[in-house]
Amino acid sequence: MKPPFPWSLPSPAARRQAAGTLVLFYVLVYGTVGLVPYAPRGMAASMLSVLLLGTLMLLAVAVCVRRDVSWRGSLALGGQPLGSVAGWSLFGFLATYGLNVCLTAAYMLLRGGLEAQVDSRMPWLERLAEIPAGAILPLTVFVGFWEETVFRGFVLGRLRAALPAVDTPRATLVRDAVAVVLCAICFGAGHGYQGALGLMQTTIAGVVLGALTVWRGSLWPAIGAHLAIDTFGLLVIKALWQALSAGVGGGFTL
Repeated sequence: MKPPFPWSLPSPAARRQAAGTLVLFYVLVYGTVGLVPYAPRGMAASMLSVLLLGTLMLLAVAVCVRRDVSWRGSLALGGQPLGSVAGWSLFGFLATYGLNVCLTAAYMLLRGGLEAQVDSRMPWLERLAEIPAGAILPLTVFVGFWEETVFRGFVLGRLRAALPAVDTPRATLVRDAVAVVLCAICFGAGHGYQGALGLMQTTIAGVVLGALTVWRGSLWPAIGAHLAIDTFGLLVIKALWQALSAGVGGGFTL
């Protein structure tokens, strides 16, 4: 059985652990603590909230996997050739962006065009554009690692273990597809603060990265793709915002 899959874990325990981890995540993001990344607050406070959220979620996963037969195996964090990781990371990056370009174009056609969507997401884009250039790579490395470890490593593995055991290739494929889609929906639901389009985009990313993780039996390509997606996106947003600001007589500098 390819990882991520905690093969020693009974289905009821897998369900409890997946549910508990998701509840914790949603409470931290949307509850009274409100660790919403890049919320309207000072940049230092926003970066601290990202660090605190990721650290707490990684600690929760560490508590759950400490008794697994192989925590590296159940999280799909075993060693992989660097060239293979780089190639499949690029594939995940291109597949995610390709699907999301199609999704975004269709959404804009249905919801008033590019200008309306930019106006609706202006506060969110402005917060992202304010991230210092020197902080982008450390931030995306940390976020890519913790989000993939928690969702595609831990939650996806627990969902696969929680579903009924199967013994045929077709049934295994169906089970894995259900687990990938459920995990992606849970991942997207945690990004509702980005608006409807952002929620759909992150769900699509969750499907691609989840399928890639199960297919390759490794989390590293998903981590690499996630890092590339976030880094590319932040650099594009920053460059566009700088160009827009320069057009009105000021702006950010890289």
